[in-house]
Amino acid sequence: MLLIVLFAPSTQDPMPYARSFSTALAATDLVELFTRQFDSCRLKQGEFCALITDTAWNPVYAAAAMGACRALGAETSLTTFAASAPVPAKALSAVCARADLIVYMTAFTLHYRPEIKAALNAGARVLCVMQPIHVLQRLNAEAEVRRRALAGAARLDRAKIIRITSRAGTDLTLNKEGRRGLATYGAADHPGHLDFWGGGMVQAALREGTTHGRLVLDVGDVCFMLARFVESPVAITFKEGRVCAIEGGLDARLLRHAIEAAGEPSAYMAGHMAWGVDPRAKWLAPILDTPDQGGGGADNEAFLGSVQVEIGSNDDVLFGGQNRSNLHMGLCLLGADLALDGTPIIENGRIMAPDLA
Repeated sequence: MLLIVLFAPSTQDPMPYARSFSTALAATDLVELFTRQFDSCRLKQGEFCALITDTAWNPVYAAAAMGACRALGAETSLTTFAASAPVPAKALSAVCARADLIVYMTAFTLHYRPEIKAALNAGARVLCVMQPIHVLQRLNAEAEVRRRALAGAARLDRAKIIRITSRAGTDLTLNKEGRRGLATYGAADHPGHLDFWGGGMVQAALREGTTHGRLVLDVGDVCFMLARFVESPVAITFKEGRVCAIEGGLDARLLRHAIEAAGEPSAYMAGHMAWGVDPRAKWLAPILDTPDQGGGGADNEAFLGSVQVEIGSNDDVLFGGQNRSNLHMGLCLLGADLALDGTPIIENGRIMAPDLA
């Protein structure tokens, strides 16, 4: 007697472990998803899409991406770099030189690289695809998220002073004068634009040396670099843009260790700020994540009304800041207030500005 057991979880299955995308066959289910996303990036027939991956990344991503390029009639190539060695500048430059759209799916970031910056300056679009596949499925490009992000970025672009407060005790003043307000909405849809699939936020680099005050992480806030929800309050004091004290219990100790482990003074500097604009994002995603490969954090960053303060680097090709660091630690607050030049934007985690809500 032959017994055949079929594992075919529904996409509506609420169980967090009921899916896997680890075999080449999974690409057949993902080509349509990647095609829709690349269409949102305005990839069209006759354009050249350069796909980049590495030896440590799930090959399903590249297979689905190549199928999507073919479905849209675009020319494409796939370049695989070694995950255990630095990406050679000459090779990366050659890959990016003539691309209309660059899609990278790697275990390392490329948006700090001068070759990517040169491609953007030449008019290329760049899409970073590094989230787990089930996050890509849920946080795909959506017109209303794009609208909110662009409207928020326009507001932030005009602002100079950002003030973040909270009932937990946060009272932090940040200065972004001279730095762009940036919209992230998951689609690299115009020349010179870099975006992150799964992203839904408004953000800006901070002027180095200007952040001051107190940032209090309350119970349930997130440090997604550590894949950790805060279990007891942590008070972080900034003076002249630099972390000068971290007080609290275990969570404070872990944060101090992470900053110290970077081994450089620049790791103590405030880097950038952001707020989330995507109502589809799940605050509990770090708990619900499966073993699917991908970098986490998109849900907490994009969660509607969340406020983020990042410590560390802000010198990538988007932010244009001057602080270079091995640390990039995003701290996301749930239930904070945010004001731009004195105008309330978020109150207790709820977006108040009518054009952004």
